[in-house]
Amino acid sequence: MSLPSKMRVAVTGAGPGVFRVPEMEAALAGSFQPRAVASIKVDSANMNSDIHADPEYRAHLVTVMAKKGVSSTM
Repeated sequence: MSLPSKMRVAVTGAGPGVFRVPEMEAALAGSFQPRAVASIKVDSANMNSDIHADPEYRAHLVTVMAKKGVSSTM
Protein backbone atom coordinates (compact mmCIF):
# COMPACT_ATOMS: atom_id res chain seq x y z
CA MET A 1 0.00 0.00 0.00
CA SER A 2 1.29 3.42 -0.92
CA LEU A 3 1.02 6.14 1.71
CA PRO A 4 0.41 9.80 0.90
CA SER A 5 3.44 12.07 1.09
CA LYS A 6 1.81 14.19 3.83
CA MET A 7 -0.27 12.98 6.76
CA ARG A 8 -3.26 14.90 8.05
CA VAL A 9 -5.11 14.18 11.28
CA ALA A 10 -8.42 16.02 11.54
CA VAL A 11 -10.71 15.73 14.55
CA THR A 12 -14.40 16.51 14.62
CA GLY A 13 -17.00 16.09 17.33
CA ALA A 14 -14.60 16.54 20.25
CA GLY A 15 -14.32 20.33 20.33
CA PRO A 16 -16.26 23.35 19.14
CA GLY A 17 -15.09 22.77 15.56
CA VAL A 18 -12.82 20.69 13.38
CA PHE A 19 -9.13 20.84 14.31
CA ARG A 20 -5.89 19.15 13.32
CA VAL A 21 -3.28 17.49 15.53
CA PRO A 22 0.14 18.41 14.10
CA GLU A 23 2.02 16.20 16.58
CA MET A 24 0.15 13.14 15.31
CA GLU A 25 0.67 14.18 11.70
CA ALA A 26 4.42 14.39 12.22
CA ALA A 27 4.57 11.10 14.10
CA LEU A 28 2.58 9.26 11.42
CA ALA A 29 4.66 10.75 8.62
CA GLY A 30 7.70 9.15 10.25
CA SER A 31 6.07 5.81 11.06
CA PHE A 32 2.54 4.90 10.00
CA GLN A 33 1.96 2.60 12.98
CA PRO A 34 -0.54 2.85 15.86
CA ARG A 35 2.33 3.05 18.33
CA ALA A 36 3.51 6.28 16.65
CA VAL A 37 0.55 8.19 18.13
CA ALA A 38 0.00 6.12 21.28
CA SER A 39 1.86 8.46 23.62
CA ILE A 40 0.59 11.73 22.15
CA LYS A 41 -1.73 13.54 24.54
CA VAL A 42 -4.24 16.07 23.22
CA ASP A 43 -5.00 19.11 25.39
CA SER A 44 -8.49 18.98 26.86
CA ALA A 45 -8.76 22.75 27.36
CA ASN A 46 -10.95 23.36 24.29
CA MET A 47 -12.89 20.10 24.26
CA ASN A 48 -16.67 19.89 24.52
CA SER A 49 -18.30 18.76 27.74
CA ASP A 50 -21.80 17.36 28.12
CA ILE A 51 -23.70 14.51 29.79
CA HIS A 52 -21.96 11.99 27.54
CA ALA A 53 -18.30 12.87 28.15
CA ASP A 54 -16.10 15.37 29.93
CA PRO A 55 -13.26 17.22 28.16
CA GLU A 56 -10.53 14.90 29.48
CA TYR A 57 -12.31 11.82 28.17
CA ARG A 58 -12.83 13.40 24.75
CA ALA A 59 -9.15 14.36 24.56
CA HIS A 60 -8.22 10.78 25.44
CA LEU A 61 -10.53 9.46 22.72
CA VAL A 62 -8.72 11.48 20.05
CA THR A 63 -5.62 9.33 20.65
CA VAL A 64 -7.63 6.11 20.92
CA MET A 65 -9.44 6.78 17.66
CA ALA A 66 -6.26 7.82 15.86
CA LYS A 67 -4.66 4.49 16.81
CA LYS A 68 -7.77 2.62 15.62
CA GLY A 69 -7.82 4.56 12.37
CA VAL A 70 -4.23 3.65 11.61
CA SER A 71 -4.80 0.02 12.61
CA SER A 72 -7.81 -0.29 10.30
CA THR A 73 -5.74 0.66 7.25
CA MET A 74 -3.10 -1.98 7.85
